[in-house]
Amino acid sequence: MTESVAGASPEAAAQEPAAAPAVMTVTPHFKLVFICVTVITVLTLLASLYIGIFVAKPTDAAKSAMDTCSTLANLGFGAMVGLLGGKAVQ
Repeated sequence: MTESVAGASPEAAAQEPAAAPAVMTVTPHFKLVFICVTVITVLTLLASLYIGIFVAKPTDAAKSAMDTCSTLANLGFGAMVGLLGGKAVQ
């Protein structure tokens, strides 16, 4: 491997085209999905925080709702990371 690099002429290296920067296009469909996931994530996070902060003596149903909203917020964050990661790999 080092022999081929060492034996290459400077002219051959200069003639190789430079790698073009990758261009990512964001489609309207991707924007819609990402915005919907973001909105749902923020709303469930706010609902969980509201129940946790402003409900003085939460019932079992309120605790369950808070746990569900917290889980949905975590899943939404994971979905956003997955969407962005999938777009970056593409």
